[in-house]
Amino acid sequence: MKKAMMLAATIASIAAPASSMAAPRGLPVGPCINMGNSLEPPTETEWGGHRIADSDFANIASAGFKTIRLPVRWDSHAGKEAPYTIDPAFLARVQHLVGAAQAAGLNVILDSHNFESMHSDPLGSAPRFAGIWKQIGVAFADQPAKTLWFELENEPHDKFTNANLLEALSPALAAVRATNPDRPVIIGGEFWSGIDSLKTLKLPDDPHVYPTFHYYEPFDFTHQGATWVDPVPPLGRTYGSADDAARLVRDVQKIRDYAARTGLLPFMGETGAHTTVPPDQRVQYHAAVTKAFAPLGVGMCTWAYTNTFPFYDSEKKAWLPGMRGAIGLPDPTSAPSPAAAPPASAGERQATPELQALDDSLPGTLINDPSALNWATFGAIMKSRIVKSADIPGGGAAMQFALQSLGVAAYDAGANVPIRTALRTKGDYVAAFWARTVKSDAPDGKGRIGVRFQQNVAPYAGFGDTVLTVGSEWQLYEVPATANRDVPKGQAVLGLQLAGARQTIEIGQVIIVEGAKSIRQAPHTAAPAPDPELPPQLAGKGTLLNDPANREWLLYGDKQAARATTTNVYGRVATLLTVGAAGANVFDAGAAVPLRDAIAKGDRLRIAVLARTVSASTPDGQGKLAVRVQQNAAPYDGFADNMLTVGPNWRLYQIGTTASLALAAGTGQLALHTAGAAQAIEIGPVYVLREAGQAAGK
Repeated sequence: MKKAMMLAATIASIAAPASSMAAPRGLPVGPCINMGNSLEPPTETEWGGHRIADSDFANIASAGFKTIRLPVRWDSHAGKEAPYTIDPAFLARVQHLVGAAQAAGLNVILDSHNFESMHSDPLGSAPRFAGIWKQIGVAFADQPAKTLWFELENEPHDKFTNANLLEALSPALAAVRATNPDRPVIIGGEFWSGIDSLKTLKLPDDPHVYPTFHYYEPFDFTHQGATWVDPVPPLGRTYGSADDAARLVRDVQKIRDYAARTGLLPFMGETGAHTTVPPDQRVQYHAAVTKAFAPLGVGMCTWAYTNTFPFYDSEKKAWLPGMRGAIGLPDPTSAPSPAAAPPASAGERQATPELQALDDSLPGTLINDPSALNWATFGAIMKSRIVKSADIPGGGAAMQFALQSLGVAAYDAGANVPIRTALRTKGDYVAAFWARTVKSDAPDGKGRIGVRFQQNVAPYAGFGDTVLTVGSEWQLYEVPATANRDVPKGQAVLGLQLAGARQTIEIGQVIIVEGAKSIRQAPHTAAPAPDPELPPQLAGKGTLLNDPANREWLLYGDKQAARATTTNVYGRVATLLTVGAAGANVFDAGAAVPLRDAIAKGDRLRIAVLARTVSASTPDGQGKLAVRVQQNAAPYDGFADNMLTVGPNWRLYQIGTTASLALAAGTGQLALHTAGAAQAIEIGPVYVLREAGQAAGK
């Protein structure tokens, strides 16, 4: 209760309108709700969503909403070659829904959602993107501009940044303007249109273009337990602390500053909290965000109506208690009672089998949660975000830090990695993490990371001060230290100080161990760590049909040498397969990974292989690894033939396939053919899964 009162008091202090702010130009969005997980999956309701009915719009309007946002995956319903024709049936479906919403008295934001190639190759995809928007513009040209607004593309990210945004979107905007000269067009910025994207968002010189941003802060609260996030933010994060209130103060000021600088008022295109958050906490979060931003006139589109982060239960045909009232709408329902406090201590994740297995495999004792990237960041000269790629060693995710300028001191910007225990005088500690420099203005082109074990309260006493010089390739760095002081539990952090250079640097998951000077294990003194059963990228994707820790593979081919190695993927085991000369057939050398379980014809399988190339006599220096599911005896019938091009960095290569023949238990294998080139390929854990949702043999 004390926390809630503190937050409410702080909100009241920031809710007063700023008298110095002239009335900025903005869209009259009002209370708004997203029709999420309906038309933005590859096909409607593919993600288990509720199919939109005309009656939904009447229900939404009667609840007091003024606008709906309709996310649409046009990319999956249009031709790949010019003129990129949109499927007429799909276009008619969208037109019908827009008309039904307008008939219910609602404004409509028609959004392009999940146009994937625009994010991976924005300039290369711009012609097709513009061709599709040209057709959308023609289809809706006769609709009133006061009630239908276009949003060009949802949440630019990856290679789609504020630096190329205008160039990539200009052809589409021109195509729209040819038939819709004064229709409002909405544009959001980089990094998934987070609030900080507004600082560098440049809009075209067009009086009918409006900015937007999305608000899911703090992300570790709103997306806790969200399985599509990698790594999954842990459950148990509550909302309502002084830090949460302070964040709202800062974020509201960002909108004030933007409006003062540009004369435009952005609207909040998405906000919400996942259903893994207790209902009372979801209500509290929406109420806090609404009370903070609404006084500025910011329209807010909650995510979402009924399918994800829902406000409405379409099965029970009832609005969820307290949710409408939280955003300022009439609400006859009562807000849910506060849930019981989670059993874990604040800020501390409970032990999991995966963390216990990692702890067991390490020297000393693991004293942090390596799967968590929700570190506290500091410094106004720095932007940070989570990046995900199978190429990132140690878990497939990292934090990217972009320093806009050089700090006066290295500690002017950085991040603090929480430690779950106290630090004890004379105790031995080691921190290990993967890192690389994306770019740096330092004379040698390398990044700088200051590392320090410390107390996260004044006077910030610490030990183990080390400055790392970080190159452009992923490398595992270790910082050992012996404590010269005690640091209490709850105040101990690993400080990463990043303002020593104007740089963009990426830091992967961090392992902190007590009672050891290194996490590296010498092969002659200790057994390598057992492979984890499933990496985060595969968690929840299916049931394992093999044992990833079983390295007793059948090796074949007279031109092949093989040896087990302890790789630098946090000490995990790999097998180095070396082929002296390319074979007449790709299957002339390789390894066979046994499958223990049966496979039925029609089973959907996912194959994942962690691999890297040490050397290869190919034109591009990349290895060739052929993968095949097959019988383990003549005639070796099989399926899922794929040729992987394996680069020099560790990557988890994934293949989806459907079994075209049945394999009885104990009769199948995954063949890894290596005779496609003279090469040395290192192969880590291999995973064969029957995808989730299927019974064995179904």
